[in-house]
Amino acid sequence: MFPVYLKDADFVPPGDPIHYLVTADGLFQVKENPVFRSAVRVRGIRGLLGQKDEVHWKLPPVPGGLLQQVVGLFREVYRRHKSEAIVLLLYDSASGEYGLSVPEQYVAGGHLTYVPGPTPPGKIRVGTIHSHAEADAFHSPVDDGDEEHDDGLHVTVGNLNGTFSLSCSLVVDGRRFPLRTRDIFGPVAREAPTEVWYEALTHIHAEPPPRDSLDGKPSAI
Repeated sequence: MFPVYLKDADFVPPGDPIHYLVTADGLFQVKENPVFRSAVRVRGIRGLLGQKDEVHWKLPPVPGGLLQQVVGLFREVYRRHKSEAIVLLLYDSASGEYGLSVPEQYVAGGHLTYVPGPTPPGKIRVGTIHSHAEADAFHSPVDDGDEEHDDGLHVTVGNLNGTFSLSCSLVVDGRRFPLRTRDIFGPVAREAPTEVWYEALTHIHAEPPPRDSLDGKPSAI
């Protein structure tokens, strides 16, 4: 087996005639002899086992009742504002219980803005659950950008004007890995009535309509 080196700020080329070099640009095999010195990009190191990109969900299923609570909130936001909304999914590793946090957010049509804020002590922020109003549940290009640097579970809830749909994925280092809904959530009746989570609504605000004049009046009026 040939030696492996990391090319960091303190790296000094070793004297090994053949070695592997791990860099910011990938893995290279370096050869040096009296005739030449080369650094050639390689896919892996000979003699080692292969590895593919993969993720594994380790936590227990999220209770279906918790999901119903979220859907009830999203449906009320849709009824009031015809917009999306978002909640944060938390987990207490000591008790093994999930919880929800609703950040302050401004919603309008097909977008929203929010600040996650600090995670409560003793909790793990597992990820996010957000809605797509009456649209299908999927991860849009906007979602890809929002979640690119937010490792964790990201769930989209769609079709709030009927039987809701779900799309689940884990995002790690900007890569999205689809997950099966049944592996993430416990059983839930998708057409069962859902109660409105009124306390959470106090954190969800309609975004002010755009104004294009200095006195605050739309120029078309």
